[in-house]
Amino acid sequence: MMTVWRLRQGADKRIRSGHPWVFSNELSVSPKGLPPGTPVELQDAKGQFLARGYGNPHSLIAFRALSFNPQEQAPTGYDFLQQKVLNSWKVRKAAGFRGSFRLAFGESDYIPGLVLDYYVVRQNGQQGQVFAAQLVTAGMNEALKDIELFFKGLVEKAKAQGISEYGWEQTAVVIRNDVGIRKLEGLNVEEPKTVKDLSGMDLSDIEILLNAADDEGVVSMSCDLKEGQKTGFFLDQTHNIHLAVELYKNWALSQPKRKIRVLDLCCYVGHWSTQITRALKSLGFEVEVSLVDVSKTALAFAKKNAEREGAQVIVHEMDVSTGLGELPSANYDIVIADPPAFIKSKKDIPIGKHAYLKMNTHAFRVVKNNGFVASCSCSGLLEEEEFRDAIRKASLRNFSEVRSVLRGGHAADHPTLMQFPEGFYLKMYVHYVL
Repeated sequence: MMTVWRLRQGADKRIRSGHPWVFSNELSVSPKGLPPGTPVELQDAKGQFLARGYGNPHSLIAFRALSFNPQEQAPTGYDFLQQKVLNSWKVRKAAGFRGSFRLAFGESDYIPGLVLDYYVVRQNGQQGQVFAAQLVTAGMNEALKDIELFFKGLVEKAKAQGISEYGWEQTAVVIRNDVGIRKLEGLNVEEPKTVKDLSGMDLSDIEILLNAADDEGVVSMSCDLKEGQKTGFFLDQTHNIHLAVELYKNWALSQPKRKIRVLDLCCYVGHWSTQITRALKSLGFEVEVSLVDVSKTALAFAKKNAEREGAQVIVHEMDVSTGLGELPSANYDIVIADPPAFIKSKKDIPIGKHAYLKMNTHAFRVVKNNGFVASCSCSGLLEEEEFRDAIRKASLRNFSEVRSVLRGGHAADHPTLMQFPEGFYLKMYVHYVL
């Protein structure tokens, strides 16, 4: 019989609105003594059904909902969870994703605790698929104990339903539980682990396929899916890159044929600059890309990716917090300022806000007149108004006459729920500098 938890009188408003979290101080009785990850039915103070999910008595977020439907009895069973992932897959297909994308985005896909990236890969004339998963809660860690069995069943169902063309033999599974957020759930941070490999392919240096930003084709990006940052690639900017590339192409059509200079700050493996290069080269422009990152490994991948699309590449191995002053002023037509999250916790907010201000100050300093600055933040704890304020101050420090001409956000593979504002984290503005 499933464990039942009840809420205190009056503590059910948020969960009734569809929010997936319940905090420990909202429960009528302390949940201590229950093993983390135990399936739980949540009821209101009168014993009426509210949701089913899993609990963790050692976490501030004591309960996470997987289902608000009283007819769904086994919310941590493999059939149930596989169907959740298949539902998410259908959303991505409906949105037009043809290659790699985020397949499950935790609470925003009604699968709290599971972050799952899906990669279509190519190497040595072969293609296949790779699932890269992060299990960030005790509940999901417990639910997916036999990870190979879970994914084998998922792959079989996806192929049978025509969602994927690849079978189990063409599938790899990588677990990336090397994220600090697991500590909040009482879980260990683990080394990356390959549960299933792809025969004849090296996942540490492999091409992934993504929707091209400027046409109906795909773009190939080399990266490390075994130990690279996050799950090997940053998929969350796909939508924003597509929006910005369309803007840059329209602008380029008004320019004489010349060399366009692009500066890609915190480039990682060069997704922004590779897509921009592909688009501008298709219009007949020469493209010079300056890549900036602290990681020599990431820069090597970025250089390979941008050159594959025809860019002339300059590499700057530097820490953006200290080295941006070395870059020449008014030198670039397009500047991308897309750093990793500067704000990881509330105590980081003041320092993080200053870091965004400093980076964008340099971005406006180095951009040419009649050029563009794309300013991005993936810090969920930074309010959008505060981010806009940092951009405003940065432009004023350079006496720049700036128009904000494009606002981005989440792509369809990083969906958001109106009832879950905590899922909104990505911010992007493109500014035209006169």
